[in-house]
Amino acid sequence: MFMRVISWDQYLDTSYLLPLTSYLSITIGVFDGVHLGHQALIQKICSPVPGPRSPIPTIVTFKQNPQKTLNPAAFTGDILSLDQRLCMFESMGIHLVVLIDFSDKFSKITGRDFIDLLLAGRPVKMIALGRNFRCGNGLDTGAEEIRVLADEKGVETWIAPSVLDEGQPVSSSRIRQALAAGQRAEAERMLGRSIESIQRQQ
Repeated sequence: MFMRVISWDQYLDTSYLLPLTSYLSITIGVFDGVHLGHQALIQKICSPVPGPRSPIPTIVTFKQNPQKTLNPAAFTGDILSLDQRLCMFESMGIHLVVLIDFSDKFSKITGRDFIDLLLAGRPVKMIALGRNFRCGNGLDTGAEEIRVLADEKGVETWIAPSVLDEGQPVSSSRIRQALAAGQRAEAERMLGRSIESIQRQQ
């Protein structure tokens, strides 16, 4: 199946028909770098499950890093472009990407309202999240709170164990710091691939 990319508005519009015959298995995040921690989430939602209908692996992400809007002075740039991220998603088996065009208006949505919107009109079977995932205005809602909200709607939540590098969780911030300091080997360990492989996707 070819990967399909739709907007957040299209996702919310339940009259917009998706070419899907099954439930969605979703993971959410910026996915800058698509590092080892991100790859664990993607592998989880892409894993086959018993039964006649396998969930459709779906990523809900952003056209641009929210930090460009929320904290532009501190934002040091993306590790991967949007096109590079989409290329990696497709190569890993993702079938549907929902792109949020992050804005000041979107930033005002609470985490609870965001999850309610995510689950309201589409048949979601599972949400996979990083342990430190937070969303909503002021990052008001964390992974454990989302688990409770999802349970209320009969949706399974899988919270990934931390993926560590030298005893510290892998993160996009650490990768940016390593690249800025010229610590190429450290960045490549956390990315799970070489810098050359990233450059070839440009």
